Amino acid sequence: MMRSMYSGVSGLRVHQTKMDVISNNIANINTVGFKRATASFKESFNQTLSSASSANQDRGGINPQQIGMGANVGTIVNVMGQGAAQRTDYGSDLMIDGDGFFIVKDASGFSFTRAGVFEVDAKGNLVDPNGFNVCGWKAVEDPDKPGQQKIIKDTVTPINIYDGDNLYSPAQKTTSIEFTGNFNQTTNKEQKNTMSFYDSQGNKYVMNIQFTKNDKFVPQPPAQNSSWDISLPGVTLPGGQAPGQGVAPTHYELTVNGTDKVYLPVGNLNLQGLSLIFGQDGKLTSVNGNNANGTGFTLPDINLGNLLKDNGTANGTQAGITAETLSGINIDFAKVTQFNSKANVTSEAKDGNTAGSMTGYSIDANGIIRGTYSNGQTKLLAQIPLANFKNPAGLEKAGSNLYKETGNSSEFDGIGVEASALGSKLQGGALEMSNVDLSYEFSEMITTQRGFQANSRIITTSDEMIQELVNMKR
Repeated sequence: MMRSMYSGVSGLRVHQTKMDVISNNIANINTVGFKRATASFKESFNQTLSSASSANQDRGGINPQQIGMGANVGTIVNVMGQGAAQRTDYGSDLMIDGDGFFIVKDASGFSFTRAGVFEVDAKGNLVDPNGFNVCGWKAVEDPDKPGQQKIIKDTVTPINIYDGDNLYSPAQKTTSIEFTGNFNQTTNKEQKNTMSFYDSQGNKYVMNIQFTKNDKFVPQPPAQNSSWDISLPGVTLPGGQAPGQGVAPTHYELTVNGTDKVYLPVGNLNLQGLSLIFGQDGKLTSVNGNNANGTGFTLPDINLGNLLKDNGTANGTQAGITAETLSGINIDFAKVTQFNSKANVTSEAKDGNTAGSMTGYSIDANGIIRGTYSNGQTKLLAQIPLANFKNPAGLEKAGSNLYKETGNSSEFDGIGVEASALGSKLQGGALEMSNVDLSYEFSEMITTQRGFQANSRIITTSDEMIQELVNMKR
């Protein structure tokens, strides 16, 4: 009689535990990155009244006789299915679409989360709402590509977006200028253009370039080819100052007042003998002349100086000049043509820029963080990798949307993998919602309630039976 009562009690306990799991799921229906749990039962031990026996010549086999002693909780499993996306339009919010976990760290070590509610703190650290540092791979200078960065996939460390090295984009000098467009085949007019470029200090220069059709050019063999001679009339310096017409004179007489800066050309811009040779099909065949190679040439060194004013006041006082040398600028004419159509030759510097300060950052689908700068440049800063586990359901919930590794989840290697390697991607400006299905939870709640009621009836019925037994003697 008492067995049935205790079986009923065990039934109440397991159904109460399942109700606790369901209620926690519903309570976290709007918790970012929450993963619902399910509870299942298993029978408790059994009392064997008689064992089984095999058949023999005289009688058949007999099955064992056992009475169960109730139920226990079998499993409480975290269901790691994908949650729906919630758009926030907040730049540092991130959602994992696929497998993997964000890696965060505090003094106690690494933790893992699906909740990408991140902020940048006062020191530039990317952190979660608990103040844990979001970890990733840092970008370093690429030794094979000066001025560029690359990601080192090593042990993850806290990401600092506004690290001192990330706050500014350095000035870079121009090394390549590309011309595109068309020269009018029928005109004999000079065609003028400009080239803009930067020195290593980020100062911008505008150089005038002039193309003059060479009527004396005789191709070998004679055909409908033509040639355009190139000359450089002058350079405009920072602030709009004009230094002269190409070749610096040997003598200047200047009056310098206060702290004025006077820019002087101290080099030779001679391109004598340099011509563009076009074929019958209107396409550039070669650049013919000094320093020419294929369809381009290297601009001669340009020394542009800043006059060092003497403290004397008399005219004729000697002064020195500090010069910035612009060298190695390759001029490419490969995309220039000569047809009987409108002349529209333009130039574009393929590199070079002024110095700039950080204005923001962006995070792409593979977790790569790039800084944006006031000079229009971008810079690779870091990458957010993901932690991957062989058995994600084996992770232990640590509260505050965090998980800890266990012996049954597999071990975190300290490095992680990029999202694309897992077939996952990160979505900026979005968060992963809870994967709780309210209709499913309500269905589970109904069956759990009925199970609890049925087990309570076992107890009341057993109590009535005991009462009847007690009442047999009056």
